[in-house]
Amino acid sequence: MTVRVSVVIATYNRARLLEGALEALASQVVPEALEWEIVVVDNNSSDATARVITAFASKTTTPVRHAFEPRQGLANARNRGIREARGAIVAFTDDDVLPAPDWVAQMAASFERWSADGVGGRILPRWEAAPPRWLSGNRGLLDRLAIMDYEGSGLLALPLGPQPQVWGANMAFRRELFDRVGDFDTRLGIVGTKLFRDEETDLINRALRLGLKIAYDSTITVFHRIGTDRMQKAYFRKLMFDAGQGRARATPVDGRLSFLGAPLALYRFPLSVLKWAALRVLRRPEAFDQELGCFSLAGQLSGYWESGSRTAGRTRTAVGKIESSR
Repeated sequence: MTVRVSVVIATYNRARLLEGALEALASQVVPEALEWEIVVVDNNSSDATARVITAFASKTTTPVRHAFEPRQGLANARNRGIREARGAIVAFTDDDVLPAPDWVAQMAASFERWSADGVGGRILPRWEAAPPRWLSGNRGLLDRLAIMDYEGSGLLALPLGPQPQVWGANMAFRRELFDRVGDFDTRLGIVGTKLFRDEETDLINRALRLGLKIAYDSTITVFHRIGTDRMQKAYFRKLMFDAGQGRARATPVDGRLSFLGAPLALYRFPLSVLKWAALRVLRRPEAFDQELGCFSLAGQLSGYWESGSRTAGRTRTAVGKIESSR
């Protein structure tokens, strides 16, 4: 069998959600001539994930392959999926996503429509409960929930704006793209409970810098299930701290003015906190956005400080080995 499309789902300890995503894939309406497969990468789960995959594979007519990736991290799991996939096109979605019934067919057709090296599309919300007003009316917060509801279509160009973009819940690439661009950067992306980000944006930026064509096509649609746990302000505080920390861990200072291993510009953190406090006292609606900016700065400082500590530790270890060998 010549596989044209491999759908890769990376999953970690979300067996219940994974079951729904797999059922949505089983309901795909695909042209008879289009051969495709599902590759599920279990990223070291300790729940019922393996049983869910086995049960699903036993009852669906679509070929299902199960890979186990012990190295924690979404980027590691997606890279394992690339190696396991047999398709000329490698598509990605997430375990909390429900692809529309024509998702695989539209994804395959979009490559021909745009003569593209990569494509992606809309990510619409499937709320478990009605979202609070402070969330539903805030475009920035919806973006952070990976809601991509842009209705137009077109080729992406640098620099990328907020929308449209191609994000991990709904994206696909020709296999040759990875030969030219490389894999997902394993310093980025979710690791366990750490909500690091940007592994797909980094990959797409690298592709665009090489002149490859990435298309956003609004006919390619998935539905992102959003539980009540992600409708809490505490979730966004953690998200912004973790994302800032992850970004710093993957971004070297590179000659910028720094102090204690972090760029000097990040030490505006106390001023940002004062601004947030003033907005909070005045009950301004933008106070929460300012608070999240403070959490992002704190995460970045933490990431740089941790990176500096690790580097110093490795240096001390190397020096110790040299001294002991004399």
